Amino acid sequence: MRVSLVDYHVHESYSSDARDSKIECYVEMAEKMGVQEIAFTTHQIIVGQYSNFGVQKDEISDYVSKIRSLDENTDVRLLAGLEVDYFEEAEREIESLINEYSFDFILGSTHFIGNYDIGSIRDTPSFFNERSIGEATGEYFNIWRKAIESGLFDSMAHPDYWRRFIHLCRENSVSFTDYNGVYEAIDSLISYNTAVEVNSSGKRHEHRVQYPIREFLEAAHGAGLKKITLGSDSHIPTHLGYMLPEMVDLIQEIGFKHISCYRNRKCSFKTIDSVIRNVNN
Repeated sequence: MRVSLVDYHVHESYSSDARDSKIECYVEMAEKMGVQEIAFTTHQIIVGQYSNFGVQKDEISDYVSKIRSLDENTDVRLLAGLEVDYFEEAEREIESLINEYSFDFILGSTHFIGNYDIGSIRDTPSFFNERSIGEATGEYFNIWRKAIESGLFDSMAHPDYWRRFIHLCRENSVSFTDYNGVYEAIDSLISYNTAVEVNSSGKRHEHRVQYPIREFLEAAHGAGLKKITLGSDSHIPTHLGYMLPEMVDLIQEIGFKHISCYRNRKCSFKTIDSVIRNVNN
């Protein structure tokens, strides 16, 4: 069995959609699989109607302390991180929160465009039916680009996560040529020295394609992007490392040479060949 030794997008019990997934269970799974490094990225949504969905401000200290404590008793390297939703009006509040604690890794995401949760079964049809695909993707990548340019994040999560339920409102799939504003967003990744995540969770969704699609990664590589992080977006321990070896194969085919890893929010690089190994099943 081929195993990715790193997984930089893992949700545990402080995320409302992973309440039964304890950090200890992930550690046990990692030890069994041979995974060497996990970045826990529990949800943090600082404002809005979903602000109670992720870790709360008064829980963060306990969350970080628990990861640090468990890290001392395992050979698996455990990193304390967050997946933080970006809101332009709350930039300074987000900055204050993430600077208050000794995080290793901050993953940025844009699940929300105004009042729409654009990766949800409820809001995706409304958002995409009320505007053309060019307008919809343009709005999305404009916010995604602003998140990059805030300078708050080490890596940006699942660039086209809105594809999860797009089949509910569009008979034909969305092609990369429909991604309005994407090249400006890629340029910002490079200018602000920010990584982009290759997220395998799309392989679990109906369309069975990772986030982002291959053409995005090809465009990013062609533009000179160097920083890539790998994430399973697991919400249960059995999804730890899900299809990440296949994601490594993909980016290696495209021409990427390294995977970005973090500690105390400082980036280091591992060669692609060094993050995959064969283990006995």
